[in-house]
Amino acid sequence: MPIFVMLVLLQLGCAYHVVKTGRDKYWIWLVIMAPGIGCAIYLITQVLPDAGNTRAAGNLKKGAVKILDPQRELREAHHAFDMVESTENRLRLADALMALEKWDEAAPHIETCLQGAHKHDPHILMRQARLSLEQGRPDQTVEILDLLQEKNPGFNSQEGHLLYSRGLAEAGQLEAALGSYENLIGYATGEEARVRYGLLLQYSGQPDAAMHIFDEVAARLRRATGHYRKTQKKWAAIAENARRQNG
Repeated sequence: MPIFVMLVLLQLGCAYHVVKTGRDKYWIWLVIMAPGIGCAIYLITQVLPDAGNTRAAGNLKKGAVKILDPQRELREAHHAFDMVESTENRLRLADALMALEKWDEAAPHIETCLQGAHKHDPHILMRQARLSLEQGRPDQTVEILDLLQEKNPGFNSQEGHLLYSRGLAEAGQLEAALGSYENLIGYATGEEARVRYGLLLQYSGQPDAAMHIFDEVAARLRRATGHYRKTQKKWAAIAENARRQNG
């Protein structure tokens, strides 16, 4: 049977499965517009036995949905919030807005959540700190995270530590930022903190120290698994570019 005919039959089969099982209609658009990869994604994430119960398949499905319909989570979060204006649904809506970099729209939802019993909730304060940084208010980011630590002395977060380091750096507190980054890279997973530390060393006039950090990043990536290198591709490229400039 010609490959073209087989592909058409596969598309029809996938489309029939979408309709029969009541799945979202964007899957039909996917298998028709991108017959090869579209059918493959649909089969892996929707059809293969037990595939939907594996973490890898779940991640693949989320990735495909995000590419095909980036507004989907925002629509669903809006719907949930319209149904029930709970703190949980408001936070979901804020997270969906932040994922789309709609910082100004997310801000009032975060502020509303920081009331009553949630006034000093560390996870909500973390969101507010990130919003402040993205909106160009690094001084406020530092203040929020200082408050978070004061009210939640036992709370530890790598994400929060990174936000704090970035806030200090963008607020012009270079020495404090360098010290914060130096402590952070001692336990941080991923390469973002190390690369940002190297860039800050470079900016503060310490090219040799910066090169040492970039060389360390390159060495770590050479020893790492393929999956880790893939997830750190962005920071690997930034570090390599900085190494060339320093060289």
